[in-house]
Formats: sequence, C-alpha cells, structure tokens
Amino acid sequence: MTQRRITISTAADLIAAVPALVRFVPTDSIVVIALTGTAATFTVRIDRTAVDTQTDRIVDALTRHRATAVHIVSVSDHADKRAATTEHLILAHRLYDVARVQGNYWIPTLAEPATAQNLDTLEAIAVDPTASLVAVAAAVEAGQRIERNRDAIADRYTRTDTITPAEHADPAGVLEELAAVVYADELPSVDLIARTAAVITTPAVRDAMFRLPAYGSASAHAVMTTVARRTAAASRVHALCIVGWLNHRAGDGAAANIAYDAATTEALTTGTPHPKLLTLLQASLENAVTPAEMALLDLDPATVREHTGAHLPGAPDRD
Repeated sequence: MTQRRITISTAADLIAAVPALVRFVPTDSIVVIALTGTAATFTVRIDRTAVDTQTDRIVDALTRHRATAVHIVSVSDHADKRAATTEHLILAHRLYDVARVQGNYWIPTLAEPATAQNLDTLEAIAVDPTASLVAVAAAVEAGQRIERNRDAIADRYTRTDTITPAEHADPAGVLEELAAVVYADELPSVDLIARTAAVITTPAVRDAMFRLPAYGSASAHAVMTTVARRTAAASRVHALCIVGWLNHRAGDGAAANIAYDAATTEALTTGTPHPKLLTLLQASLENAVTPAEMALLDLDPATVREHTGAHLPGAPDRD
C-alpha cells in the first residue's frame, strides 16, 4: 500500500498519476485508488492474477480507512486485455460491498503515452503519464523518484560486497555515531558498518534504531540501506527491517514490501531465523496501517538510554 494524498480532477489525470502513487511503472497489475471526497488517500497495487488471494486484504484496507469511493485501473498489454478486464470486474464486484466504484479503467502501458478505456462507458481516454503535473508534483513533494519498474526498487536493496561484522563493538557508541552520520547527511564508513553489523542483531539495539528518524528521515533511510547492502545473514535481515519500516513510515508501501521481501529471502537463504519484528512489520503493511501510525514506533530518548546506554536526544531542526 502507498499513501499519498493527491487531488484528482479527471480520469486522465488519475490514470496518469498511477506511477507516482505506487512509486514505479506497473505492468500486469490492478491498481485500486481509494478516495475520500476527491482526494486519493491510499493506493494498493496487486498482480492482475492475484485477485482471488488479495481481494480480502483490499476490502479490509478500504473498511479500515473508511474510503468513500475507489477507482480501479488495470494495466496489461492488448493480448491479455480480455483476461485482465475479467479479473478487474471480479474485483470491482467485491469492492462494491464496501465503497462506491467510481471508475473502471484499462490501459495497455503506463511507460509512455497511451489510450486508456473506461470499462463502464467504453470511452477512449488519452493518457500521458510523462506529462502528469499531479504526479510530478507529488513525487517532488515526497522527495522520491518514480522507478521504471518494481525490479528497479529491488535493486536498491541488493547485497553488494559484504563487510564482516566487527569482533567487538559498543552498542551505545554505534548508535550515537549512526545518529551523527544521519544528521550530517553522510553515509556510514566501512568501520561503522562493521560495528553496526555486530550489534544490530541484539533486539534492544536494533529497536533503538527506531530513533534515527529524529535526525532526518530520508538520511536515516540512506544510512540503513547502505548497512543492509553491505551486510549479510542476520545483520542484513535486521537492517532491512528498519529500512522497510522507514519506507512504510514515509508512505512508500511498495518499497517497504520489497525491503521485507528481501529480508525474508535473506533469512531463508542463509538459515537465519525469521525475526518476530519482521512478521509484525509485514502484518502492519498487509493490514494497511497508516504512515502516521508507523511513526508511533519512533522511540523516545529515555527508552533508548535505558536499554542501550546511548544518548539520542534528537535534532529539532530535522524532520
């Protein structure tokens, strides 16, 4: 799920905004855009063949967020249009139980200008995602780029040269140094990554990293992504938990889901136990917990100090 409040005025605007709403250019997908009034309040993307398994999750999300209406956009090439629209209409029928289905659309591609079709009226709609002012404004405001596809997001979290965990590391010192690096908008050194890898598998230390957004949310994401890319096994799994949470907290459900998938894959391939935190974070995403609610996981300085000895008062001048 992605949550970003965008005001939509026309069907063409809405369809063109889909890449910005899900943060990448989807293919073979069904995208459900939930509205409260005229504002798109959250978006869910599923594989177009996953209607049977994902419909209940979408219904729960619409109910939880008290959505008043939805638009549904199917993206598939011309050869698969018949199957795609059938799956689309099955989903629409289910969603009618909880929200008014305000629009049903099909488009062959969102990678370039294309002609969409209103599945209710059969009207043709000219759509140009590259010229969507709504989408561009939303992406700029969010400070995040729109990727060409889902794999491009996954590439952000691909493991590179692995750094061996340090033999000895002081948890308080590591946390305070990480906070300083986040605040300075820098990336962690090899030495800091090695020491972070050594302590992040301790739950109290890992949980203290929920304090890092107090020094800059975007910078915290960059720092923890770097740690995740340069570590392996349990250290990487726990770092990806923090990365996924930071994505969810920022309203980027697609990236959060991909980070959690990467953590799950790492755990399976390295024989690392699946952390309870990862299970809880994945459930939060599946259950459409809002970014504001995820931000409630931010730890206070006293709790961090009590459990790790680190002094992380925060930086009032950062988001």
